[in-house]
Amino acid sequence: MDKRVQLSNSVPKTGNEWVMPKLNPTDYTFSDLAGGLDRTPCRSLCYLVGLVDSAAHKISDVLPAKQILSWLYDCEEQSLNAEHLKHGENFFTRYFPGGYYPQTPCMVTKAWSPISAMLERGFEPEILNRDSKPILRVATGIWRPQVITGAVGIESAKTVEELFWAIMAEVSRRAMNRKMWVSIIAQPGWSYDAAIGSLPSWPAEEVAKAGRILWKRTPEG
Repeated sequence: MDKRVQLSNSVPKTGNEWVMPKLNPTDYTFSDLAGGLDRTPCRSLCYLVGLVDSAAHKISDVLPAKQILSWLYDCEEQSLNAEHLKHGENFFTRYFPGGYYPQTPCMVTKAWSPISAMLERGFEPEILNRDSKPILRVATGIWRPQVITGAVGIESAKTVEELFWAIMAEVSRRAMNRKMWVSIIAQPGWSYDAAIGSLPSWPAEEVAKAGRILWKRTPEG
């Protein structure tokens, strides 16, 4: 069974009071998702931020979330332009009523989890699932868009943490304007060093055509 938390289905306490399940950020750290750094040589994590039409979107299920990460990572590297990428993305969007709209490429961090960071800041998801396997677990959740304060600009971000919050600030603005929800998928794996400069060089116009807010996987490029 997947580890699943759905805040909209909280259990009534007394009268109109509701008991919200308490999420522990340590359950979604890089180390916990990786299965313990002493048990795996993996030191990197891949994440993807997208927009969806509801908190009940199927991308919150572990299996499609896991499949999209691995499939899209390769698809992005092989895409010659935005049209080529969009054509490939139609392969998986057909399985999601209402669509699924990636806002970033597959991003890579060094031993750091954006989902744990969201929970630490008090951003409670509408739904959050985690793979039950012992190592390299995928976590996938959906959040209502909220104002993100204190973030630097995407091009000014120097660390993976700064880059994530810069991304979330822009994606949240888009989600509010479009009346959509924010999806975040994360899973340990891939190589940070190999991710640097792994995407084809595109002008800003091509990035916009692809629906992305940036076209790099790390602060270094």
